[in-house]
Amino acid sequence: MDKQQQMRKRPEAKFLTSAAFPKDFPPPDGPEFAILGRSNVGKSSFINHVLERQGLARTSRKPGKTSLANFFRIDSTMIWVDLPGYGYAKTSGSERERWSQLIRIYGEKRECLTGILWLVDVRHPGVKLDLEARAWLDRIGVPVFPILTKGDKLTRQQAMVHSGKASKILRFTTEPVIYSTLQHASRERFWDRFTVWRQSLEAGDV
Repeated sequence: MDKQQQMRKRPEAKFLTSAAFPKDFPPPDGPEFAILGRSNVGKSSFINHVLERQGLARTSRKPGKTSLANFFRIDSTMIWVDLPGYGYAKTSGSERERWSQLIRIYGEKRECLTGILWLVDVRHPGVKLDLEARAWLDRIGVPVFPILTKGDKLTRQQAMVHSGKASKILRFTTEPVIYSTLQHASRERFWDRFTVWRQSLEAGDV
């Protein structure tokens, strides 16, 4: 670990509120970054690990645990919004429709939405649900920062090969970060890359 990484302070993170329906969204209060991904991609584990706050986001062995849009203030400079995972089949049709509407209206109507952290399982690039998400992301035109989760499930070489496939199939315009919640280096790599990406958004370069 280099000196710069040693000096990086732990992010300040605070849970703000949850929203079951668009009418429950809090008033805009700074730039927001949505966390999007399939229901079993590991969004909650990613949030807890990257923010160094075990239990901040609720995790479960069963997918589909996040059924609300959860708002977190990060470092007093931005808000992260953990959206329900898309594609979870083992719930009622009405509940799936509520999740779908929550994601769609947030992504299409939320004026303070600045960017999307899109989580994709590195082992399975190009599954149907992610391809459908790619088409939707193209329509709404919000900048995307791709994160390939479960990097520890593959060898380093395999992960790099799959990363290349995902970049091609899902048409990433930003190089993805391969992430493992078992590796401190993943956290450091994310923050280095995300900070540069966010600065490029602020400068209008993305």
